[in-house]
Amino acid sequence: MEKLSQLLERWNYEYFVLNRPTVDDKIYDQILQELKSLEEKYDFVLPRSPTQKIGIKSEKKKFRLVKHQIPMLSLNSTDNCEELIKFDQRIKKKLELNDLQYLCELKIDGLSASLIYQKGKLIMIVTRGDGWIGEEVSINQHLIEDIPPVLPQNIDCEVRGEVYMEKAEFLRLNEDLKKKNIKILANPRNAAAGTLRTLFPTQSRKLRFFAYQIFGIKIINQQECLKKLSQLGFPVSPHYRFCQDLKEIQNYFQEVKKNRDKLDFDIDGIVIKVNNYDHHEKLGKTNKFPHWALAYKFPASIATSEIKDIQAEITRSGRISYVGQIEPVLLKGSKISKATLHNYGFIRELNLNIGDKIVLKKAGDIIPQITQVIKMDKKNDCWIPPNNCPSCGYSLEWNQEKIYQNCSNEECPERNIKSLILFASKPAMDIKGINEAIIRKLHQANLLRTSADFYRLGQKKAEVLKMEGFQRKSVNNLLSNIELSKKKPFFHLVTALGIPLIGGVKSRKLTSIYSDPGHFIEAVEKNELKTIGENLGKETQKEVENFFQKPKNLNIFKELIKFFH
Repeated sequence: MEKLSQLLERWNYEYFVLNRPTVDDKIYDQILQELKSLEEKYDFVLPRSPTQKIGIKSEKKKFRLVKHQIPMLSLNSTDNCEELIKFDQRIKKKLELNDLQYLCELKIDGLSASLIYQKGKLIMIVTRGDGWIGEEVSINQHLIEDIPPVLPQNIDCEVRGEVYMEKAEFLRLNEDLKKKNIKILANPRNAAAGTLRTLFPTQSRKLRFFAYQIFGIKIINQQECLKKLSQLGFPVSPHYRFCQDLKEIQNYFQEVKKNRDKLDFDIDGIVIKVNNYDHHEKLGKTNKFPHWALAYKFPASIATSEIKDIQAEITRSGRISYVGQIEPVLLKGSKISKATLHNYGFIRELNLNIGDKIVLKKAGDIIPQITQVIKMDKKNDCWIPPNNCPSCGYSLEWNQEKIYQNCSNEECPERNIKSLILFASKPAMDIKGINEAIIRKLHQANLLRTSADFYRLGQKKAEVLKMEGFQRKSVNNLLSNIELSKKKPFFHLVTALGIPLIGGVKSRKLTSIYSDPGHFIEAVEKNELKTIGENLGKETQKEVENFFQKPKNLNIFKELIKFFH
């Protein structure tokens, strides 16, 4: 809890004071939720816990500090439907009601600000700050196009809303910064925050404003509030909707999610508010957020987890790849428990170690990838890889750039197993009824050591049937499928060999050059493979030559040819 608190405090400082956040809002939300869960589980809250505060007090007093007459609270948030149901149930139980009216608005991805009016004239603009004290940024009033300097009514009031930057303005600004060789901004929210809190008001940047709350005028519900704000000349959240139940809220949420990219500004969800203000009083608030509202955010496309272990895996070529075993986490509907770490160069670049927190995203919505490492303590050390192959114990060799390691043992069990898995796979010999688990069992029993052994299993049927988990019917089916694979075109066999750079497409081209296997073997033995270089490239020719220069590979290929003819 201490480590999480320190992490969140650092991020708060970067976000609220420096305007240079180093992590995405969704990462912040997930770490904050992790801290909340620990506090609830152990019924204990650390002094000055980030869960009990909004923002951070500025140490850079470049603006005059102003105390809010009414605290500017944050919003409790979730991207979980179950939490939304609980929110609805808690409110109805507290109010002793079966039916309730909600007003849902777009959750603008900007920064909150308070506008103070006296006798209808704008006298001050204040940021939210830590919720109790903010900074007066009135000097930048002219940058916000939507704020009326004078109201149509001679009233004293406070209007709260969200300052944001439109997508088009953000792109224009970054293009301008790029031309000036100045570091571009990460997102519109950061751009808006930096602009509003600048000491150089002459800059040519445009900000916008949506109002969502007003104090100083008697109003009975949120719907009336938005109407009154519009009458006073303030833009309010477009497309807001009155919802009678959770089904209508979900329909609105899905509609907004579907059309979010069509908006001129960024949003990260919707805000659900109990419409009736009398209910607000009964529901109350914490010192951080009100109980009558909830931010319902779009599902995160990123997730945070922790590296529990790093394991080395051997490919059929002998190259070592690494896989991170992580604390299981849900990401876009999938439970993720491991992430690829590629090679040691990748690990070194991330400065990754066991115990580090990580940020995950799905590449192409399929493969989880680590995009960021968060060190949980002062140690800044990187994981050190093993010196020996975890399968055969051979000393691992580094490539010249020390990016990856390699096991040079041709008899390495794991290398052989991976080659056998490739041989039986669909793009290769497509032997149905066999999988990795079966191959490993047969390999361990010394019944399957090379790819040619697939075609000798029929002679060893009695031994296979004695093995645990091998029934007569499944074994007969397997042997039948092995026989059927002999009828595959020659290019399937070439693909199954696993020659580097020779996949399905190049195998077809190669076998169109050497349509007869005997002709191909003759060319290999005489090292007359220039035709490959002319048709498939010099690098491919080199890989074919290197592959067959190893007697073991050539002998296995010759054995295989006998089974096919």
